[in-house]
Amino acid sequence: MTREDYIKSLIKSHGYNLKEFSTQIQMPYTTLLSILNGSIGGAAVDNMLKICYALHIKIEDLDQLETDAGMVTKNQDDEADIDAYLLKLIRDLSTEKRIALKILLTNM
Repeated sequence: MTREDYIKSLIKSHGYNLKEFSTQIQMPYTTLLSILNGSIGGAAVDNMLKICYALHIKIEDLDQLETDAGMVTKNQDDEADIDAYLLKLIRDLSTEKRIALKILLTNM
């Protein structure tokens, strides 16, 4: 999952669509779209701070997500490594996110 996809999924999980979220954080909708269409790396720090603050995440989490995504790509042929990686991700989730994941998987 890319950083952009991660942010989009968090926005949805908070009950917003992109237009509503941009209004909530007082950011032009077009700016938010630009950021989420592949340019997080080039986004102004102030804009990323607004997004992260509203979603209750740290900017460092996005950097770690990019690093972790690279690990999955390198190990995708080895199912045991992927399973261990997924288990680590689940263990690292906050209690709230772990409950949300259980609900999501139960309703599939």
